[in-house]
Amino acid sequence: MSVAATATATARTVLRLNFHAGQGDPPTLMLATFVRFCADGNLRGPDNYVVAHCAEGAWQVGGRSHRELECDGPVRVRIVSRAGESAIQHGPFNHLRTVGGVLHADDCCMHVCMPGRVSEFAAKCHEVSFLP
Repeated sequence: MSVAATATATARTVLRLNFHAGQGDPPTLMLATFVRFCADGNLRGPDNYVVAHCAEGAWQVGGRSHRELECDGPVRVRIVSRAGESAIQHGPFNHLRTVGGVLHADDCCMHVCMPGRVSEFAAKCHEVSFLP
């Protein structure tokens, strides 16, 4: 495999999550092979390591508060609605983002509130994972 092909294959297996603090503020970039948003408000990466925490509706990443996030794909979404239920997988999608804590995939609202966030417009969910 050529160096360019290896770099392309590696780029496809790493997710690029951008957390947005506010209008005009630069986003905080996080690279991970996958991420899991848990019901306790923790964002976990590989090896179950906590990489961020959601408190009072904001993700605490890199010492800053962020209200929204986005992830460019291809990216698949794995959703566990309630503890003990089987996961449902969706995608792959070209772009994921949150609006008011609600997950949107490409140009459609998935009507799922990200764990750790509260929304009156979406179903609460136990766990959401982003996978390449």
